[in-house]
Amino acid sequence: MEQTVCLTDFYATFAALNGYTLQDSEGEDSYNLMPAITSPAEISPIREATVHHSIAGQFTIRRGEWKLLLSPSSGGWSAPKPNDSTALAFLPPVQLYNMKTDPSEQKNVEAQYPEKVAELSSLLVKYVEEGRSTPGSPQKNDGKYPWKQLDDVFSRK
Repeated sequence: MEQTVCLTDFYATFAALNGYTLQDSEGEDSYNLMPAITSPAEISPIREATVHHSIAGQFTIRRGEWKLLLSPSSGGWSAPKPNDSTALAFLPPVQLYNMKTDPSEQKNVEAQYPEKVAELSSLLVKYVEEGRSTPGSPQKNDGKYPWKQLDDVFSRK
């Protein structure tokens, strides 16, 4: 079984390896990878989705074969860079890619799949509002909320 994993998952995995039970305020986005390591063919996906945050503060959420980027830029090092306002003025503020058919992210299909954009955006909002992507009691996020990126997505509907 293919699994999407993230570096944040090391926290819960190492805790499990050491017999430590995470508190609700610890590892809010960390999943224990041991089941995928010890029985990879026998389990369902561990994560519902994975949230990424770029060097420029832009968010991406991946779920299954889909990746939604809430930015017209690359989010960081590659072009178009987040500070290139001339290039970004002509690009859509949201990018959606099918990572199975387009792993190099060449064809933004955001306009063709508005329901997928809405689904992934709603899931990201849920994670933000709950302060976590794992089961447990809601946690407070750092920083000012609501986030402009999420407002921009929902104001387009």
